[in-house]
Amino acid sequence: YLKIESKTKDLKWKIKNNVAKIEKLTKLIELRTAQKTKTEEEIVDVEQHMAELTAVREDENSAFLDAKKEDQDAIDLLMAARDALSSYYANHSVAMGEVQGSVKGAALVQQPEFNVSADQAPDADFSDKGKRKGEAKGIVSIMTMIIEDLNDEIKNGMKAEEEAQLEYESQMDAAKKLKEELIAKKVSLEEAIAKREEDKSAEIELQTNNENELDDEMKYKASIKPDCDWIIGAFEKRAAARVSEMDGLAGAKEFLVGYQPPSQEASLLEQRQGAKPFDDAALAKVRFLGMRR
Repeated sequence: YLKIESKTKDLKWKIKNNVAKIEKLTKLIELRTAQKTKTEEEIVDVEQHMAELTAVREDENSAFLDAKKEDQDAIDLLMAARDALSSYYANHSVAMGEVQGSVKGAALVQQPEFNVSADQAPDADFSDKGKRKGEAKGIVSIMTMIIEDLNDEIKNGMKAEEEAQLEYESQMDAAKKLKEELIAKKVSLEEAIAKREEDKSAEIELQTNNENELDDEMKYKASIKPDCDWIIGAFEKRAAARVSEMDGLAGAKEFLVGYQPPSQEASLLEQRQGAKPFDDAALAKVRFLGMRR
């Protein structure tokens, strides 16, 4: 009965520890789950940022290509016009002189000079082929400088495009690295959560086993309680009776120790009546139950 009581207390202590450990594991799982959710949100943010960077880069690249094409088309058109005008005078052996191309500022300021107002209709008289070679020279110079400006614009655009592409690649590399780190963190958190879930399941199973064992012990204790109570009660009654018996025997022994033998006449009378003679050593031979020798 006492062994059952000790085992019951031990099982209750184990169950208490099971409950505490399960609560701790539950909190850890909740914490890791919250961290995993936050990590997943951060991954989504990084992916959105990468998508935005790519969209902006594509728009910039598209704008660059369009501008470059427009400039290149303009250059091609101007070069065709310049070549046609130059070829006209060359084919007719009219020298135009050196064409200004590098001195852009002075060339742009120069305007073709007309002998008459620009608003006045031209005369029907045909002039000499080289009469307007000065104006043509100025136009060719302007075309040349515009072509150079457009080429410079293309070069500057290409340089800006290259810088923008390098910046984009740098930002994308950083974003990809961050995404990889976040994915690795997510995987680690998932593994930690799975491990804690396993520990929690094992602890719940252990708690269930302890509770079942405790229930069995309590049922067994309840089944033997009547018999144990009867034995305990009977033992107490028997112990009390034994004390009374011992007191009675002790009193009898004290009485016998103080006994005086009868007179000689009484002894002779007993002998005549066939009585056995009194044995003085008989008292020493008496053994009482519960008394040590």
